[in-house]
This record gives sequence, structure tokens and C-alpha cells, in this order.
Amino acid sequence: MPTIERLKNVDTSLFSVFSHNYSYLLLFIMALSFVLQLLIPSYTQLLMLYPQNVLERPWTLVTYVFLHSTHQFGHILINLLVFVFFAPVLEREVGSTKFLLIFFLSGIFAGIGWCFTSIYPAVGASAVIYAILTTLAVLMPRLRVYLFGFVPLELWMIAFILPLFYDVLPLIMGLQDGIAHAAHLYGLLFGLLAGLSLKDK
Repeated sequence: MPTIERLKNVDTSLFSVFSHNYSYLLLFIMALSFVLQLLIPSYTQLLMLYPQNVLERPWTLVTYVFLHSTHQFGHILINLLVFVFFAPVLEREVGSTKFLLIFFLSGIFAGIGWCFTSIYPAVGASAVIYAILTTLAVLMPRLRVYLFGFVPLELWMIAFILPLFYDVLPLIMGLQDGIAHAAHLYGLLFGLLAGLSLKDK
């Protein structure tokens, strides 16, 4: 039988994993939130961002980041994969406090921008991930990244060139593909400003 002292040690060890590793805590929360979406249908409706109702539901400017499409599993898989590779790097580079500010403020900034440009609901951490990538690309532009595991690119190429094809081009063409391209670009803009601000210091 586990003793009280052993249980305390387990609690302490779990806390130590997330202490000053808030990127992993946020990753865990996003994964847990997705499970809750699958189990509780009303959970998504309560927390997703509806532009027309944002003044009555201001909390959704934060909570939508922790939701993902339950119809396209690639949405959360790709986001979590990119997040686990780059978010801890940014947290180590700028510190936990600044990392948390970038995470939450970029989500709010992109959410507000989305409300001004669309009437459709939004979910997902993609805009925040754009902000993380862009901030990191300003601070560490030469960081080598292997796209698809074998294509060597520098981080600035991924952060600034790929969005031209994935987000800017669809917006110019007026494609209705169910992807919040504008929110992605708001996240990119926030990350650029955050990166420049941190680099000057």
C-alpha cells in the first residue's frame, strides 16, 4: 500500500515536471480539452469563439485556443506536434513569464482580429503557434528545422515564407476552405512584433 509520504512525493514530482515548463502544461491542457470535447458535446459550444457573441462571451477569446476540430484529427495532431517541438524552445529562450504572455496575448489578439474579419466561429491553437514560430524566428532565424523530417530549412523560411502559400494566397483567391487564415496571420503579426521587441532588449 502506498504511504502518504510516497503520495506526496508523486505529487511533488508531477508538479516539478510542469514547474518552469509551462509549455508542457499547456500541451497537456490542450490534449485534455480535446478529450473533453469528445466526451461532452456542449463543452465545445461553451468555449468556442463566436464573433457575433464575443462581447457577451469574452472568455472565449482565451478558451477557443484550447479547442480543436473533432472532425479532423489532423488539426490537433499537427498543432500539438509543432507545439511540442517549438514552444519549449521559446520558453527556454525568453523565460516562462514572457512565454505565457506571448501564448495568451497572441491568442487574444488573433481572436479579436478574427472577430473583425469573419462571422464564422473559430477553434484551435494555430494562431498562437504562428506567434510562437514567428517570435522564435526573429530571435533565432538560423535555427535549422527539418520539414517533414528530411527537408532542411532555416526557421525564418518556415515562419515567413510558408504562410505566403498556406494563408496569404488562399485569402487573395477568396477560398472558403474552413481554415481561419486571417487568424493565422494575426498570430504571425503578433509574433513578429513580440520577437522584435524582445530582440531589441
